Amino acid sequence: MANTREYLLIWDSTMANPNGDMLNDNKPRHDEVTGQLEVSDVRIKRFVRDEWQSMGHNVLVRTKKDKDGKVMSCTSLIKEVMEKAKVKEAELPLHLLKEYIDVRLFGAVITKPKYDITGPLQVMWSKSVNQAEIKFMQGNSAYAGGEGKNQSTIWSKYISPYALFKTYAVYNDNTAKRQGIEVSEKDLDEFSKALINGLINYRSTSKNQMPRLLAEVVYKEHRIDGELNYIDINFDSDVEELRDISQATIDLRKLCTYYKNKKESIETIRIYKHGSVKVENLSDDFKVIEF
Repeated sequence: MANTREYLLIWDSTMANPNGDMLNDNKPRHDEVTGQLEVSDVRIKRFVRDEWQSMGHNVLVRTKKDKDGKVMSCTSLIKEVMEKAKVKEAELPLHLLKEYIDVRLFGAVITKPKYDITGPLQVMWSKSVNQAEIKFMQGNSAYAGGEGKNQSTIWSKYISPYALFKTYAVYNDNTAKRQGIEVSEKDLDEFSKALINGLINYRSTSKNQMPRLLAEVVYKEHRIDGELNYIDINFDSDVEELRDISQATIDLRKLCTYYKNKKESIETIRIYKHGSVKVENLSDDFKVIEF
């Protein structure tokens, strides 16, 4: 069984919409009081699942179409899984946990047959460190909106020039043990890889994000800090003028202090670091991995 661990990911989004709100004209989700942008756990886990699929892992929670081109429901997808694997209803939970990495780590809600798995690895909602501007953009597409039209279609969308985020995640070994879920160290290594590479590989005009630093604290025993918010980000200019990671410095001083105070409970701290970031107070006790 893998040891309990916590993660804190620092990442940014440039000239993009990190997480659109479909109920609000697909504007970037934001806190109207503070002006900070928000990103749901679902959005982050989608990056991870997409990357897992490209790595060759089986992923259960995904959009799949049937032979008629219609998106399958959860019930239809599970029925297909059972038929292909030739498993009975009573055997389904064990089969899903064994075959699908996203079920082992994130859990799943199966509607029929009714079965809920609480994921031992939870990703929390993210907020931008900076107050981020939201802009309304318009332009002309290459094609007309229909036959006989004299003008091309006008497109419109909302974007944010720049937002720098912190995302917290935790793997709780007790949650896994209570449900009899066998999570290996390899499973969690695959999560770290997919978390980083998923943000890098799934970029577009609407999703233009880049991971900058991932801190992973692996504990010797069951222990959870609860937020791991021991990484500061200092800006070289006014926050309102923030447009690039070069204007920020990541300070690990508090994480070093946390390690010294809890050293007897911590097996290792891994720091995955992008080559473009400026980092201060990087301890020699940390294992540094550049990407």
